[in-house]
Amino acid sequence: DSSVKSKFWGKSMELIQTSNVNIELLKHADHFTYCKPSALVRGLISGNRSVDFTGEMSIVNHATGDSCSVHFKEAGVFTSSNDMVECHLRRGGTPQVERVLRGSWSSHMRFEKSTTDSDVLWTAVSLPPDAHRYYGFSYFAMRLNELTPATQKYLPTTDTRFRPDQRAYEEGRIDAAEQIKQKLEEAQRTRKRERDESAVQWKAQWFEEREDPQSPTGRSWQYRGGYWDARAKNTYPPALDLW
Repeated sequence: DSSVKSKFWGKSMELIQTSNVNIELLKHADHFTYCKPSALVRGLISGNRSVDFTGEMSIVNHATGDSCSVHFKEAGVFTSSNDMVECHLRRGGTPQVERVLRGSWSSHMRFEKSTTDSDVLWTAVSLPPDAHRYYGFSYFAMRLNELTPATQKYLPTTDTRFRPDQRAYEEGRIDAAEQIKQKLEEAQRTRKRERDESAVQWKAQWFEEREDPQSPTGRSWQYRGGYWDARAKNTYPPALDLW
């Protein structure tokens, strides 16, 4: 489940996460939850656009009680860096800090074994050449819209990689992408209006809202099953003609 609320500050916008993210590792019987930090998008009107993360993120393993508090530090008087993080790890619900990680969410993380010794745990992959001209996309981000013959035959027709305006924009056909986008959005509004007039409630295909004691609201959207079986057999239920 991932929902946010936003605040507009004139030249910037703040996005505040209002729900938890759940990760279950069934093989190890671990269940992690965390809430993403607030994101501040600067330069909406003029100047260079950037995204800063602020506040604290809490990660909890509900199976063991282990937790990690991740502090996102803002730029201050003595440093202009706005991507520094510090993590405190605790075992079994105890308040004592057992491990400390420090680094940058955009470049590296290290485990501090002592004041003079540390191990690098992760480093970011270098960005492609001229990344600043392409929205700062990584190689991974560039491939998110890729369609290959090996995967295409297994995807449902509602997969956004089939969305024509997105494909046109990626191929540089900007005017066509804008026209297709307007057509798709108008069709979406029409379907919503028809459902409202017929008092038909929309029902998600693969997810359902259930009680969730770890959610701030007490409920969350959870996977109901069936997708991977349908994908393996290529037998998806009938779907709306979105594109």
